[in-house]
Amino acid sequence: MTNHCRSLYVPSMGLLLLMLRVPAATAERASALKDLLARDYGLRNFAYNAERLHITLFNLGEEVSPERVAVVERTAAKFTASPFEVEFNRVMSWPDALVLLGDDKPAALTNFRRALGTSLRRVWPDRLQPTGFTPHITLMRGATCVEDQQVQAFGWTVNDFALVHSVNGRYVELGRWKLTPPAAS
Repeated sequence: MTNHCRSLYVPSMGLLLLMLRVPAATAERASALKDLLARDYGLRNFAYNAERLHITLFNLGEEVSPERVAVVERTAAKFTASPFEVEFNRVMSWPDALVLLGDDKPAALTNFRRALGTSLRRVWPDRLQPTGFTPHITLMRGATCVEDQQVQAFGWTVNDFALVHSVNGRYVELGRWKLTPPAAS
């Protein structure tokens, strides 16, 4: 974990999210694609800047107590998983967003999320019920009319995951944990 003293942070509004942050170079490329699509399609929607691009693993909700934040941090710190690859190569309009998707659901990402969710449900069963998961990166919010199309692939090796408080368009990172393979038995 890269920071050790943030458990005292109390989200007062906004959302508490577990996410995969898109690496800076990849995020800049994705942001440039978003700008190109916005220009070509005349979009004036709320666009995420490169620093905010991510894959949401779990939305932990609003008004999360400091005790719950600490539980999530402890659980994340104990969680082990090997680094894995992700790739997104398609842009698509959803009713409320413009997103990057992959051709297939990446098994490694889906398995990682499932294992992390299992660990979190052990300590917070009332919040984290199993839900559907479509891995994506939101580029813009609001209705968009962009054709579903293949784009140059955006891929990277996922080496960590983060706990973030998202409020008023700002991200406050509460913790980040490196992925390390489980110890051999």
